[in-house]
Amino acid sequence: MENDKGVKGTIQDFKLKGCTIQLYESPELFRPNATTRLFTKAMEIREGDVVFDIGSGVGPLAIWAAKQPCKRVHAVEIILEQCERLKMNAELNEVGDRIEIYNGSLLDPIPSGLLANVVMADVSGISERPARMLGWYPSSIPTGGIDGTETTVQLLEQAGAYMAEGGRLYFPVAVGLADEDKIMKVARANFGRLEEKVSVDFPLSKEEGERVLEGAEPFIHLNKRRDSSSTRAFTWRGNIYEATEPVHRG
Repeated sequence: MENDKGVKGTIQDFKLKGCTIQLYESPELFRPNATTRLFTKAMEIREGDVVFDIGSGVGPLAIWAAKQPCKRVHAVEIILEQCERLKMNAELNEVGDRIEIYNGSLLDPIPSGLLANVVMADVSGISERPARMLGWYPSSIPTGGIDGTETTVQLLEQAGAYMAEGGRLYFPVAVGLADEDKIMKVARANFGRLEEKVSVDFPLSKEEGERVLEGAEPFIHLNKRRDSSSTRAFTWRGNIYEATEPVHRG
């Protein structure tokens, strides 16, 4: 299929809490995954909320939020090609008029004075080596850096200044594939309240797990399953946290 700009892509259905959305996908872009679904399980969008979707990718969370009773969604994505696909996907799902799209890094493109009731940030949170080794991140998409914390730490330090009174920030931690202790130390320094909303174990095959662990950095650790079949020998844990009561508020 091809849109009016000549951009080709395959349309796939993607199920999120309460709805099914359609997305143009392509192999060279970051695809929605199980962590994306975790975010919708963790979050509540209330009537009239202003929502920021940071690291929007091709737009699954922005589109899902736009289908909730929010006031408006502001989606930020650093990769220009993904911004273009995000716009296509918003129009495909008939919510293009409810989403503002910005090309830039984290919260930098957000207009001055605009505050969010909800900041959802499915940002790059896997360390460089396993992210590339496992093929989860195409070469054009930045990872979370050497220890998996680079993007998340920047977000946690910035977010409070963009949150309205009573605002909620949702962010992921890839336990075992990033330096969890470093992320949570920064989170506690910048927010008065943290709550783990969702925690799920994700499987890795025996081959994948052994490759990740071989010569791994100290913060890399996996759980070995009793069922050590080739398809589910190891697990890593994905957590979604809600952060409120920012130390620095706009």
